[in-house]
Amino acid sequence: MKVVKTIDVIVVGAGSAGIGVAVVLKRMGINFQILEKEEIGASFKKWPEETQFISPSFTGNFFKMPDLNAITPETSPAFNLLTEHPTGEEYQEYLETVSEFYKLDINTGVTVETVHKKKGTFIVMTNKGEYHSQFLIWAAGEYQYPDRRAFKGSELCMHYSDISSFEEIKTDERIVIGAYESGCDAAINLCREGTSVTLLDRSNSFELVNSDSSYSLSPFTRDRLIEEDLNFEYKPESGVKEVRFDKGKYVAETVSNKQFISSHKPINCTGFTSSLSLIESLFETHEGYPILNNFDESTKTKNLFLVGPQVKHGNALFCFIYKYRQRFSIVANRIAVRNKIDNSIIKRVVQDYKDANFYLKDLACCDGECVC
Repeated sequence: MKVVKTIDVIVVGAGSAGIGVAVVLKRMGINFQILEKEEIGASFKKWPEETQFISPSFTGNFFKMPDLNAITPETSPAFNLLTEHPTGEEYQEYLETVSEFYKLDINTGVTVETVHKKKGTFIVMTNKGEYHSQFLIWAAGEYQYPDRRAFKGSELCMHYSDISSFEEIKTDERIVIGAYESGCDAAINLCREGTSVTLLDRSNSFELVNSDSSYSLSPFTRDRLIEEDLNFEYKPESGVKEVRFDKGKYVAETVSNKQFISSHKPINCTGFTSSLSLIESLFETHEGYPILNNFDESTKTKNLFLVGPQVKHGNALFCFIYKYRQRFSIVANRIAVRNKIDNSIIKRVVQDYKDANFYLKDLACCDGECVC
């Protein structure tokens, strides 16, 4: 017998995006349930143990400048964890603390298998039965969906997301493919373990500087790259087109037909896809990103909202926590209005988020460079 559960709002994913938007729903008195296939903050717990947040945490809440890694205006990972650049495991502890404090309704061990909409109702099929809802918020994230098909022979490589600890994979030498944040993190941590690294970059990330941190290396990464005794060789304009295993060696061949050879599996740091493949038919897309209206709602499917790092409006890519948290109250506000929640409650909660600089509706500010 199938189990059918009906709820006003289903939130898929109990990471920073899912928990962050659920707190706003809770404060507005909206009936919701979070579905999580593993545990709270599972993606962060899967990070390599040496990996840290590139965005700094600092307690500035009292001055209306919330911690960049906070998911609610009144909490701070810096204060909670007493560290500036948390590890994934530390941040997972923060997410658990937030979810416990707000008593969020989270069902773990629930894997979403299919989603479709029928007569205004979302039907979410899972390994634990069938869920029905009027609204669906997709907050499943990216880290658990690595891109393993970025180039021919990528199955011969170890993906960054496969690494539990860099200490466990240290060798005399190693090729790292991709030189954005995860590639640089792999190179730095391997060098600290005594591994000589060849870092292959399809462009020239070291030279690219942009005021939007979505498109250029963070200051935290740049500071670490100039540490003494980092034994790596940087190869810009060396995009890999193929990796093959030949005579006991791994051969990485670039688009310019240069070859780099290693005795050990190269590390694929070309990035992640997304969980949206499960519901891609419910979105219109442009250049790989879902097309959203001004409320981060699918332009194709009413009452389907997106929160998290896949949110994009024009050139504004909301791929960091301090960016996509700016949209939590906008999504919740739209749902609350359609769900006929008391307008005074909606206004009070939204104003709290605005006062704390947790609300970004005018995206015109995202189009220009900083003046210096």
